[in-house]
Amino acid sequence: MKNENNKILNQEIKKTSILNDIFENDPFGLLEVKAKNQIITPDDRLVASFEEINNFYKVHSCEPKKSIDMNERRLYSRLEGLKNDYKKIQLLKKYDTYNLLEK
Repeated sequence: MKNENNKILNQEIKKTSILNDIFENDPFGLLEVKAKNQIITPDDRLVASFEEINNFYKVHSCEPKKSIDMNERRLYSRLEGLKNDYKKIQLLKKYDTYNLLEK
């Protein structure tokens, strides 16, 4: 019985040693746990899209206009939509560095 217990104990020690070796030697980083991407809320997307408008103003020193440039026209349309939505204005007020949401 004592011999069988020693055999089981030795097997458990060997398993533990193998597992420790696996966890300590991971040259490919397969066991690294990566953080999940943060969930982006609709409010986060709204703020990010408004920041694009702020950046346009910062670079060009003017609001985007109804232009033939597709990027500027997209920003113009977005800004006009925001100006007509009271709830979005309230949410974006603290990000409105250039008072773009004032009619």
